[in-house]
Amino acid sequence: MDHYYLWRDEIDGAMEKWENWEEPVQKVADIRYKDAAGKDIDRWTMLTDDFSSFQGRVSGHTQSVGLDFLLYYLDKTHKRVCAVVTYTYADSPAEKAGLRRGDVILKVDGKEMTPDNYQRLVQEGILGGGTVKLGLSDGRAVTLTAVDMYENPVHAVRILEDGAGKKVGYLHYTSFTLDSCDELSDVFRRFVSEGISDLVLDLRYNGGGYVIAEEILASMLVPVKEVEAQSVLSRMVYNSRMAGEMKDEPSRFQDGFTFHSNGKLQVVTTGQANPDLPRLFVLVSGSSASASESLICGLRPYMDVCLIGTKTNGKYCAGYLLGAPEWYDSVQENLGKEEYEAALPYVENWGIYVMFARYADCNGVTLSMPDGIAPDVEVEDDPQDGYDLGDPRETLLSVALGIIGGRTRSAGVPSRPRQDPVDGANHPRTTGVLVGRY
Repeated sequence: MDHYYLWRDEIDGAMEKWENWEEPVQKVADIRYKDAAGKDIDRWTMLTDDFSSFQGRVSGHTQSVGLDFLLYYLDKTHKRVCAVVTYTYADSPAEKAGLRRGDVILKVDGKEMTPDNYQRLVQEGILGGGTVKLGLSDGRAVTLTAVDMYENPVHAVRILEDGAGKKVGYLHYTSFTLDSCDELSDVFRRFVSEGISDLVLDLRYNGGGYVIAEEILASMLVPVKEVEAQSVLSRMVYNSRMAGEMKDEPSRFQDGFTFHSNGKLQVVTTGQANPDLPRLFVLVSGSSASASESLICGLRPYMDVCLIGTKTNGKYCAGYLLGAPEWYDSVQENLGKEEYEAALPYVENWGIYVMFARYADCNGVTLSMPDGIAPDVEVEDDPQDGYDLGDPRETLLSVALGIIGGRTRSAGVPSRPRQDPVDGANHPRTTGVLVGRY
């Protein structure tokens, strides 16, 4: 934090008072940047003693039941909480058990969810990585056992008709993972071959991911002339110390990318994978965070980007994932051999996600700061509307197709969700991660 932290200068006094004997997880939470009233401005920097699980969630390789959901109050009394399924991952235990969008979970391991216990039941039960029994509103009882799986973020791809004979591409993308980059380029080559005239990118549940994945997707969305010119996609703003060390090397649109993933060199090309559209429709919500917001921010200077949904999350920073062992090794010379070997097991699965930069567009503007990007067309997501993601009748997608087809915005727009969302709880699986290069 002393070296990388974006708000290093602002917390200088607290850094000088840092005592190594203090409990570290809470210490990081206490020291991160706050406003005058003590409210976190930095809501994302965190230390964890389960670093492998955090890395797994970011990469998409994790122990999971493959279930995504939003939390709502069951009724207007706000005494009970329910989880509404938004989608399930392909070949996951949840999909195989027959769970689908709109299913309502009332009980977790036999216990009703309330405002007092839902966080524990969700984290230890549904997201706990073990076996969980779910009680549904339709009377079903479903038992799921988590498995090691890749939650493929390329979740739904459709070619739809706009009503006037034109083809509209649709992509529901749930996370900017490195392993999804090849498949993304294949999807966009399909869009090109199908001759789509418009594209709807569904990021409503996408909490972010890796910068390189964002750059690859952006280079297939922006008009081709900007790729040919290698125009600037985004810039990073650092603390005073980092600003002096880092060269001004912004991210640029390009047609070839090389990076390492799982220890292997990957090469992804975006040639013939750009439909060269002048406008883009993006479905968003408060769960659209970090790399999702950075993508929107970076594209807007170059094309018409219409946001449909609700205000985005407001995660406007990029972070580094730094494992403790690599840093512990650097101080080995200052420790005795016995002391080093005795302490090493205690740091093996520790790590920090530290905010090191604020992203900005080519003009230095950060649209999502301080609390998200407002939609151009405000529509509440309704996972209980009876339609799967990618169905042209689904709440948000129907609005996008109506605009594309030249119909009025109000045509066919369903009512608001029938329950109130739990404040501050959505999206339970969102990590709000934008992982930079380091």
